[in-house]
Amino acid sequence: MVVEGILTTESEDGSMHVAPIGPHVDRGMASWVLKPFQTSRTFANLHRQSRAVFHIVDDGLLMVQSVLGMCNAPEYAPSARLENAFGWILHDACRAIPLRVTAWDLENERAAATCVEVERIDLKPFWGWNRASNSLLELSILVSRKHLLDQDSLRQQLEQHRTIIHKTAGDRELLGLQLIERALLPLNS
Repeated sequence: MVVEGILTTESEDGSMHVAPIGPHVDRGMASWVLKPFQTSRTFANLHRQSRAVFHIVDDGLLMVQSVLGMCNAPEYAPSARLENAFGWILHDACRAIPLRVTAWDLENERAAATCVEVERIDLKPFWGWNRASNSLLELSILVSRKHLLDQDSLRQQLEQHRTIIHKTAGDRELLGLQLIERALLPLNS
């Protein structure tokens, strides 16, 4: 199964790098496989250091911000850097799971990094997701792949999700929708 969340890695200059990712896990979350594209900064950081922190979140806006590269600003800075040097923890996450890479498969465009969980850090209770948050998650995935998708299909999916968001959103989800719409602005013309 794929669990959507946010991964933090450390860049060469020591700064935090944030990216959405969907690791393949078993139901007990004992088996982890990260599949970053080999051309990505996430891959470069992970391959260089063989460590990262996966975050389980309950905030659609945070997912949108991570896919748009907006989580490196000071207001989204992590509250802590792990003492064991495994990486950065996002303070708005529900759970942080430091991972260590134990094996690589570099045969495909998307590398496969088999990982082990180092520990589980509970930060706050999981509040849950509503339909608006789920729609923001789906739109975030579409934004990350917009260069691969048909413009008409993207426009239709944006409209469907926009309706759901307007019916069920709070302030954070509406802000997330505004950010998505800006990212897809050429589609709205």
